[in-house]
Amino acid sequence: MAKKLLRPTERGQITIPKEAREKLRITPESRFKVSVSGNKIVYELISPLELAVREIQAEAKAKGYSKKDLENELEQVRKKLFEELYNDENNG
Repeated sequence: MAKKLLRPTERGQITIPKEAREKLRITPESRFKVSVSGNKIVYELISPLELAVREIQAEAKAKGYSKKDLENELEQVRKKLFEELYNDENNG
């Protein structure tokens, strides 16, 4: 993709060019981490899995789960997910 010059709106908004959105599969549901590195603003896409983990961590913290409680819960969910995903494939 060729470099483009962008101009922010009065509110600081910048439109991501269509070519970049398509290449990175950016949708309105996409989420980003933003940081500043020298004179650059860096936007990094957050994977849906990372976003789910962050939500789980926030909920666990709010409910007072210990690290061990969370590990046990995640292991149970992981097992159930793998059974549903891969046992269905083998039985179908």
